[in-house]
Amino acid sequence: MTEDEPTSANVYGVAFGPLKPALREHTYPVTREELIEQYGGFEIDHPDGSDRLESVLRRADMATFREPRQVRDAILAELADHPANDHLRSDRVSDEAGDWSRTSP
Repeated sequence: MTEDEPTSANVYGVAFGPLKPALREHTYPVTREELIEQYGGFEIDHPDGSDRLESVLRRADMATFREPRQVRDAILAELADHPANDHLRSDRVSDEAGDWSRTSP
């Protein structure tokens, strides 16, 4: 982790916790259904409460993800639909929110 990377995998008020390293280490491309099967039970805490990854990804438009950043962006976009989470709009998300690139195999 770099010095400017947020601790506890927190991006714009969303706490990904152990899900972040799991997504970074996963093999891509991956389908939404594969992610749900493997990580669906992970809880994602956000300013409006918490949601299971499964429920968030089921609402997402993307069916296949090429890299971890796409998963992160899809999660943030779905959570941004909550009125209290307007600051999560995906057009405002940048890679300054920590390293979401794949880890080396």
